[in-house]
Amino acid sequence: MDILHCMKVFARVAQRSSFAATARDLRMSPAAVTKHIAYLESRVGARLFDRTTRKVGLTEAGRVYLEHCLECVQAVADADASVSELSKQPKGHLCVTTPIDLGNQISPIVAQFMRAYPQVSVELQLSNRPVNLIEEGIDVAIRVAASLDGSAVARQIALTQVAIFASPAYLDKHGRPRRPEELEQHHGLVFLEPRPRDEWLLRRGETSARIKFKGMFTTNSGAALSIVAAEGVGLVVGPSFVTRADFDAGKLEQVLPEWKVLPDLYVYAMYPHRRFLAPKVRAFIETLRAALGDGTKDPWWPPTLLAPAIEKLSLRPTPARRSAARARATRRPSRP
Repeated sequence: MDILHCMKVFARVAQRSSFAATARDLRMSPAAVTKHIAYLESRVGARLFDRTTRKVGLTEAGRVYLEHCLECVQAVADADASVSELSKQPKGHLCVTTPIDLGNQISPIVAQFMRAYPQVSVELQLSNRPVNLIEEGIDVAIRVAASLDGSAVARQIALTQVAIFASPAYLDKHGRPRRPEELEQHHGLVFLEPRPRDEWLLRRGETSARIKFKGMFTTNSGAALSIVAAEGVGLVVGPSFVTRADFDAGKLEQVLPEWKVLPDLYVYAMYPHRRFLAPKVRAFIETLRAALGDGTKDPWWPPTLLAPAIEKLSLRPTPARRSAARARATRRPSRP
């Protein structure tokens, strides 16, 4: 029997001093009211009411019990009201975890969210390891993957394209690969966590090739891979949110830009439950999607930027091209 409902029935009988009136108020039968009171008396091991044919009054034990029952009923009402209020307005504490290399991309969005919802405090954890959202008390886990397990509760918030990069100095020294199989002759920089990513599938039209890098340098930091690649140590396969800045700065050059590296990686926002999603979680996910796009585009390397970048890279003057250009200039006849 529901103890809280029994307490409510008991409190109403005490207020009305009548089993019959209580039955009418709560739309119960008098026998059901009697059953609820009998259950409580059996539970506490004491008589709660003195009953006569004309009067129902509280015993001493009943008066003590009523005081605590009213506190319990009020506490439950307050709890319901507080949760109901939370269901309308984002507030409380929000715990978010994101991969290490996404931290710099997500932090400005977190700041935007906190300005919009000042009643929410945020804890941002940077980690590449798999997490148990429920056991670790995490509200939202942002993860980068080709796909998620079917049991995961998540929303896709962005696409991040993957490409092969190396420093211009490294390529000038070791040569620019023209075919995928030539990649295996080069030093590879490999992302390590949660598992080594040293094997990739490349595709151009209907042709595909699978390559495996020799891991000369491994780390769980994509930023470290990009830095080491920019220093001329080897080739790196990196997502756009890691490599874009060094590419724009001219520190990295795209290798085999006409070949697509598979699979594409997606950014997901995972959360523990699909039903009764807390307003703070819903608002944060919507803030992420508003900042990053509709979930199907790459906000760090849009397609409109990728094509010109490839064209620019394919025309980048190499030492051989510069020598050929000088030779053509010397052979060019002068104007009369």
